[in-house]
Amino acid sequence: MSVPDLIPPRPALPARFPGPWAMIRTSAQDLLRFFPETGFRHRLIPIRTLRQRTLVVNEPDLVRHVFILRGADYEAKSRHFRSAVSPVLGDSMFGNHGPLWAERRAVVMKLLHPSRTAGFFPLFVQGAEEMAARWRGQVDVSAELAGTTALAVMRALFPRTGTEAAARRIASSFAEYEQSVLAVDFAHLLGLPERLSGFQLRGALRHARDVRATIAGCIAAADPEEGGLFAEMRAALAPDGQPLLDAEDLVNELGMMLLAGSETSANALTWSLYLIARHPPTLERLRAEHAEVLGGRAPDYTDLPRLPFTKAVTQEAMRLYPPVPYLSREAAKADRIGQVTVRAGDTVMALPWLLHRHEQLWDAPHAFRPERFLPDAPRKPPRFGYIPFSLGPRICAGAAFAQAEMTAFLAVLLQRLDFAVPETTRPMPRARLSVRPRGGMTLSVTPR
Repeated sequence: MSVPDLIPPRPALPARFPGPWAMIRTSAQDLLRFFPETGFRHRLIPIRTLRQRTLVVNEPDLVRHVFILRGADYEAKSRHFRSAVSPVLGDSMFGNHGPLWAERRAVVMKLLHPSRTAGFFPLFVQGAEEMAARWRGQVDVSAELAGTTALAVMRALFPRTGTEAAARRIASSFAEYEQSVLAVDFAHLLGLPERLSGFQLRGALRHARDVRATIAGCIAAADPEEGGLFAEMRAALAPDGQPLLDAEDLVNELGMMLLAGSETSANALTWSLYLIARHPPTLERLRAEHAEVLGGRAPDYTDLPRLPFTKAVTQEAMRLYPPVPYLSREAAKADRIGQVTVRAGDTVMALPWLLHRHEQLWDAPHAFRPERFLPDAPRKPPRFGYIPFSLGPRICAGAAFAQAEMTAFLAVLLQRLDFAVPETTRPMPRARLSVRPRGGMTLSVTPR
């Protein structure tokens, strides 16, 4: 007997593309509500708002063209994205480009090389075990996971002095910032110079300052002898032998690592737990895999290859609810994509929300089917059609870190706890800087 599909929630979509002002209003509130149902079928979506042009590439070959084959011409993040993240992350490598980005990227790639993931793995298990001991009753797993995954990164950065209070404050303040940030750069839409971009409301700036002040406090409290990733970042040298990062640079790059290193995992795990709680066949298969491989004990790094279904559940959760809702780039020079001419300065985007549910790329694109990511799946996920960690030169440096973390958390939590979806929990995804459940994700949690 075939397993019945679960069709998890997604926003109601408009019948057609809205007009220019409605486009701005809708995208500022929730990017997922902007595109009509036909967006899951189009290859290219040209958009014009006021004085700016945007082109959405929505087919693997076109994504490859922009992010791989012509990656040097689309290296810069879009202006509206830079203006949205700079109050929190400054000129970190999350938003910069060129030689500055290349120098810093080399350092971060070394710090988060997949070969080092085994050394971080006990931190993931520790965080999951602490949560499993604490979670009882009605729990907003979204907020809890944000704080705990940030704590795992904090412990990797500051092995002796990193505190749970600091990690939770950073996660909470960033969540508040994301709710209050102006996600639309009106100066850019009106064709005004970039120096006029970056306006944010007072509340958003207050939360951004809180994130940065907390990170600066962690740096000030660090033990010079404690080691960890922060010590390696502080010791990094530029080609001229001078320190690569000054005091402000360290705040910027640590903020990038703390937020990028926790947001993806927390959001993917939030949706994973909800989907598992809604789909008993998936839970049953997970429990069987954990019993066979782990037998009640906590996982270690060597167990990862033997937990393919656990990994597949997180991959399917990221397909349906991609943690990063859009990848946006600014064209450095003219180009032609399909039948559309791109001018220097135009924004070109790929939206995992559309690409991951494209009707030509996926069977039952809106259904929860983790088995599509198993090694023996008859139809492989499309290359350049599944991009939860971005792609090309800017692919997430911590992808291996995040995937191992998500697998560890599920393997611990599902052996210790049962989850149910209360009647009052009706989650709906909302995309601003990331895809979060609107209003959080409250689940009923009981010990096994």
